[in-house]
Amino acid sequence: MRELSRERRVIFWDAAISLGGILLVALTFRAYQYFRPLQLHGAALLPVAPAEADARISAAKSAVADNPEDIKGWSDLAIGYYQKGPDGYVDGLNALEKAETLGSTDETLFYYAGVMYDALGLPDYAINEFRKFLRYFPDHYESLVRLANVYFRMGRYDEADQLYRQVLKQWPKDPTVWFNFAVVAVKKGKLDEARAALERVHSLAGQLPAGGYFQEGEIARLKGNEDAALSLYAQEYQRNPSDLPSLEAAEAIERHRKNYKEAKVLHKRITDLKHSQSNG
Repeated sequence: MRELSRERRVIFWDAAISLGGILLVALTFRAYQYFRPLQLHGAALLPVAPAEADARISAAKSAVADNPEDIKGWSDLAIGYYQKGPDGYVDGLNALEKAETLGSTDETLFYYAGVMYDALGLPDYAINEFRKFLRYFPDHYESLVRLANVYFRMGRYDEADQLYRQVLKQWPKDPTVWFNFAVVAVKKGKLDEARAALERVHSLAGQLPAGGYFQEGEIARLKGNEDAALSLYAQEYQRNPSDLPSLEAAEAIERHRKNYKEAKVLHKRITDLKHSQSNG
C-alpha cells in the first residue's frame, strides 16, 4: 500500500506531540458526530471499550512477538490502536507500515490510516488514504463524508462541494451533511443554495444545529442586510455564549457602522472569552 519515509515519520510524530491542541473542525463547521460502523466483507468494526481495545492490542503484540512476519498480527495491532483512539494513532500508523512492508493487501487499512492521519492533523496524507480506499469502495458513506470534511477544513471548497453532493444523492435525509453543504455554499457565494440547504436542515432535524444562526447571518450580511445579520448573530451567541464567530462578526458590523459603544461591549465579551478559553 505505502511506505512511510523517515520524513513522514518525523512529521506525524511531531503532529502527535501537538495533538491535544489541534482544532480539528472549523468553529462554524459541524463535524459528523456519528459514523456508522465500517461494514466490509460482511463484518463490522464496532466501537469497543478501552479495556477491550487494550486486550486486542496485547493479543496482537503477542502474535507479532512470536512471528515478526505475521501480516495479520500487524494489521490487528494497527486496528487495535485505531480502536484505542487518538492516543494510539501514532503506534497504529507504525503497525500499518509494518503490515504493508510485509505485503498486506487488505484495502480496508486505507480507511483506518485516513482517519488516523486526519486526527493527527495531517490532511494531505489523510486525503491520499481515503482516495485509495474509495477506489475499492466508491460509495462508502463514512469515507466520503470524512474526505469531504477534510477538504472543507483545507479550504478546498469545490472538492468538498462535489463530495457532499454525491453523499446527498444517496442519503438525502442526512441533516448534518446538508448543514456542511450549506456552509460550503456560503463559502462559494451560492447564497440561495445555502439558504435552501439550511431550510432542509431545519425540516429534517426540527432546528438548526450550533452555528446555524451564524450561517444564516452570513447569508444576510453577504446579501447586504446588516440588520438581519446582527439579529441572527445575536440569536447564535445568545444560545451559545461561547460562539466566537458570531460575536466577532457582530463586532465587525458595529464598528463598520461606527456604533462604538455596542462594538466595545462585544469586544470585551470576545476578549474575556478568548482569555477563558486559553486558560481552560
